[in-house]
Amino acid sequence: MSMTNRTVRMKVCMVFYLLIFSVLGLKAQNDSMELPFHGKEFNDLIPAGWRVLSQASGDLNQDGYPDLAFALQNTLKEHIEYNDGLGIDTLDLNPRVLGIYFGQADKSLEKVLQSDEFIIICDAPTMDEPFDGLQILPDGELQIKFHLWYSAGSWSSSFYQYSFRYQNQAFELIGFERSEHHRGTGDEIDHSIDFQNRTMKIISTTLNEDTEEQDSEVLNKAFELQQLKSIKTLGKPFEWKFQEISI
Repeated sequence: MSMTNRTVRMKVCMVFYLLIFSVLGLKAQNDSMELPFHGKEFNDLIPAGWRVLSQASGDLNQDGYPDLAFALQNTLKEHIEYNDGLGIDTLDLNPRVLGIYFGQADKSLEKVLQSDEFIIICDAPTMDEPFDGLQILPDGELQIKFHLWYSAGSWSSSFYQYSFRYQNQAFELIGFERSEHHRGTGDEIDHSIDFQNRTMKIISTTLNEDTEEQDSEVLNKAFELQQLKSIKTLGKPFEWKFQEISI
């Protein structure tokens, strides 16, 4: 077999391989449950058999009472897939869930949002764990972070930060940060989007092969947007195409 044919065959196999695991991951994500509506403390909100991936406390709705945001994952053995090819030996395809609760005057917690889609899973054996956690800032901003990195099948690594604020009875997307680095060329492109003010900053960095120095180009632009997206209307990360960017 020629080197060209062998390379093509390897690429086809890799695409098919990643597609199979993506389908399995989608099936697992759809197998979720309903979080409790009310609880006295955090432990009351965690269903049996689920583990905590990340949690944060802060005043999301600025009413003076501490609120809670967290991400959980199920631990069912039937959603553990074994792999004898490239990458890690086992994939945990158990569903994940994002829960947000508002604190009440009696110190109890009441559910305001549950998303069974927004916390993505590691659904390919060559994929690094994509979820980098969440935090609540002092001004009530909720940040959720991800990164995408593959040991095979991609030369790019990328980092993402979603910023949400509770307003208009929803957790609206007010900011988005994206940084992509090509491990082969060293090129980088950074996007910083302010959805509140409808402005975007793009920084493109390339490696000058003659001087071996980095050249950067900065672009600031304004845009129009009729209505802000929210955690619910976004659904899953990276599925909203905005200004040719997957958000």
